[in-house]
Amino acid sequence: MAFILFAIIGALGAFLSGLIGIGGAIIMYPMLLFIPPLFNIDMTPATAAGLTAAQVFFSTLSGSISQRKNENLNISIIIPMSIGILSGSISGAYIASIFDESIINIVYTFLAVLAVILMFIKVKTNDAKTTYNKIALFLVATIIGILSGIVGAGGAFLIVPILLTFFKVPFRVVVANSIIVAFVSSIGTFFTKFLTGSVDMEHALPLIIASLIFAPIGTKVSKKTNQIVLRYILTTSIIIAAIKMMMDIL
Repeated sequence: MAFILFAIIGALGAFLSGLIGIGGAIIMYPMLLFIPPLFNIDMTPATAAGLTAAQVFFSTLSGSISQRKNENLNISIIIPMSIGILSGSISGAYIASIFDESIINIVYTFLAVLAVILMFIKVKTNDAKTTYNKIALFLVATIIGILSGIVGAGGAFLIVPILLTFFKVPFRVVVANSIIVAFVSSIGTFFTKFLTGSVDMEHALPLIIASLIFAPIGTKVSKKTNQIVLRYILTTSIIIAAIKMMMDIL
């Protein structure tokens, strides 16, 4: 029963990660925190964050492989953001291991609310621009890495709206590059949480299997889906997760 339950949760998170260029953590963490207890499976914030880190690592790995030939990949975005987010995610994952577990829920809720606000800011993307400020990308990615590392995320659910809002990167380019950066981030987060004993491998296995299968499916569907539809899907997903988390904290 538990194997099937975690496989279903993993399939949904992985499909969304490929569909809208996120690692799935924005959906995965609250699902892991609230659904298993309904089936008498104990789940703490630390365990949910560890499982999220495992799922995100493999879903973004699979999603990144499927994007390897995407013409929208941009080195000027990937390299500075990858360096910053990797160092930040390692720091964030370590911070989560030494502080009270309540910090995980607080940071997650903050990130979700911030992402929602950013998604509602309407900007005109610059389709002609192909290079971006590398220092700014590095600094932003480092901060995202620290915060997302705490909750076991790759950070793509925050990378997406920030690239859209502040750097005015076209949505298709954002989707293609954010999944790559999220994978790099997940490397630091996953292995740090694994080494600190925060990853329950028994429950992580069905999440991983489902991620490897459904992330590429989401990517294929994404290429055939209208950009506006994808943005609404992302925004709606974040709003639902943020409301649920705020209700739990309050």
